[in-house]
Amino acid sequence: MTGVIALTRLEVLRALRNRRVMFFTILYPTVLFLLSASATKSTQHVDGTGISYRTYYLIAYASFGALGAALTTNAQKIAIERKEGWIRQLRLTALPGNGYVISKIASATLATVPAIVIVFAVGGAMGVQLSAAKWLTAFLVLWIGSLAFTALGIAIGYGVPQDSVQMVNILIYVGGSFLGGQFFPLSGALENVGKALPTYWVRELSTDVVSGAHLPANGLLILLAWLVGAGVLAARMYRRGVDAG
Repeated sequence: MTGVIALTRLEVLRALRNRRVMFFTILYPTVLFLLSASATKSTQHVDGTGISYRTYYLIAYASFGALGAALTTNAQKIAIERKEGWIRQLRLTALPGNGYVISKIASATLATVPAIVIVFAVGGAMGVQLSAAKWLTAFLVLWIGSLAFTALGIAIGYGVPQDSVQMVNILIYVGGSFLGGQFFPLSGALENVGKALPTYWVRELSTDVVSGAHLPANGLLILLAWLVGAGVLAARMYRRGVDAG
């Protein structure tokens, strides 16, 4: 257990010191929020939601950063470590067989925290007013909802060739965010497509929490299905990677 904790601490420090990851998961979403929020009046509301555009963008870009942190924290590192034989080296230590994966999950999960908190802090400074309960619940929805992308990042790291990992990450991250409504409110055909994706429901459920709307059961089930599916895929890719190594 001590070895798992030590490795987890190392992984978290590596993630927080990765400037590229920090840029795309903290600075970039924060700047996008500032630009979008500044272009709208605090009295402008999104049709059919009962919340202001600033509040919408607060949730949307916090989810954008959190999902990016969950997905990208591990995928590239695992692919590199797999190629360099780091996983084979860990087998020679006293670290439990699942300790490596546990440390990766923990580091990605913790890396999502600043991605959410900093956008929330900037939003509060710009006048977004929520009760303490809504701030906390929205944070928990985004944080827990990002777990599906944590598992997906592990699956990509083990299942995709190193040279292709970055491209796959970008396609999933940007494409999923575009169809999930992280950049602008969706309607029509785009919204119908988005409703099948976890990016949509992470943002939508958090928005519903803030607006006080009823949480749709189908959204919760779709997000849960993605979480379970990504977890199963990650476990399968992990076993395949270990067997190959």
